[in-house]
Amino acid sequence: MKKTLSIILICSVLASLLSLTACSSPDPTFDEIRDNYADLARNATLKQVDGKTILDFGRTVTVNRIVLREKGSSVSSFTLSLPDAPSPFYGNDFIGGYRYCAFPAVTTDRIEVSAVAESVFAVASVEAYFIPPSASAFSISSYITAKNAYSPILADAPSDVLDLIYAVYLNKDGETVLPDYYIDGERIEGEQVVATCIANIRSAFPKAKVLLTVLGDRDFDDDGLTLQQRCSYAFEKKEKLTSSLISLLSVYGADGISFDYEYPVSESDYSVFADFCAYFRLRLPSDKLLSAAISAWCVDKKRLSAKALSPFDRLVLMAYDEKNDRGCHSTFYTAYSQLRRLKNEGVPLHKVLLGIPLYSKPVDGTSYVSSYSDYADMIPFFSNTAETDCDGQLKSCYFNGRQLVADKTAFAKDIGLRGIAAWHYSLDSDDPALSLLATAERAANSFR
Repeated sequence: MKKTLSIILICSVLASLLSLTACSSPDPTFDEIRDNYADLARNATLKQVDGKTILDFGRTVTVNRIVLREKGSSVSSFTLSLPDAPSPFYGNDFIGGYRYCAFPAVTTDRIEVSAVAESVFAVASVEAYFIPPSASAFSISSYITAKNAYSPILADAPSDVLDLIYAVYLNKDGETVLPDYYIDGERIEGEQVVATCIANIRSAFPKAKVLLTVLGDRDFDDDGLTLQQRCSYAFEKKEKLTSSLISLLSVYGADGISFDYEYPVSESDYSVFADFCAYFRLRLPSDKLLSAAISAWCVDKKRLSAKALSPFDRLVLMAYDEKNDRGCHSTFYTAYSQLRRLKNEGVPLHKVLLGIPLYSKPVDGTSYVSSYSDYADMIPFFSNTAETDCDGQLKSCYFNGRQLVADKTAFAKDIGLRGIAAWHYSLDSDDPALSLLATAERAANSFR
């Protein structure tokens, strides 16, 4: 049975007054935070008072970020509160190896920490920071499908870059293919689909950039090839594919090209892709963006090295579907650990956008996807779960709720990422109070 437990810091032999500075961690805070902001908890202590665990700073401080690390991973939910306050100012689910908590600034000398855990747990360390508002550029961007963009868009949520997907493909001959769509029973030619989508995006988001996402996972010519074979053949035809892509940008007035290649298989497939992108970037007009969706696991010296990724202006880290041992996908620790890998591999963080899902996955491991928009009003601010209808069965499903999106966004901005990228725009709530993209924008602007 779960029990509400107070956090016990075990980094010191003192029983009643525990130092928060004695722990070393395998999951360190990024240098971009640690080197630029003072850890306000460096000389703080944890005290057990009236059955509560209190983080005592020993002085009055203003904080808007708390870092918690747990020994093990037993916590299923936790809260942060001010002494004598009627309700917590922060709450969420897992702590694990690294948890970054972002919230509107509070001024206090103490913070109470409580947790619900599956078993006895201990926290390895606590850090606290005040990170002031920053005017540095930070992108709130989204993917948007051709089907959704073909109809007029109600721009209820912010987005300064939109990647149009499922409208542009390539074939083995290095040509681009714009597939026809059947919409409301009518066949619409691909050229009209792209033109209408871009016009609708421009109307809804006058200041946003529009990128054409290029895919290779459809066989339009009965070529019988695998995705990897088709893409490699196309990328080997550098001049032809480059001419075709640049022509698309000219005809439709788009602002750049985005590749969604999931995934090369052999080292030669990776090499062919990287060689083409380097060639393409040199011939792409300087005012046009080159973007790619990547997964952390394929970023290394044998596949997509930092050098291979250098031609790109934007790199969307697809930190979406990886699950923890409780079946919850795209947790905070997933984002943290994948960004840590990219940094360790030498990928410049200022090019990276953290991918954020606007959908859920069932915690039982099945593949059903539920849209956030359908359940937004059922998910409390500090929560990430809801019972959703999965083909007639009610299942517990894990979303990224508003607090988790705020945490990820604040973390992304604090470590110097280019921004966040949501998959995908039409899955968000159209209620500004519930919208995850609007939540991300508020977090990026220090919750104002």
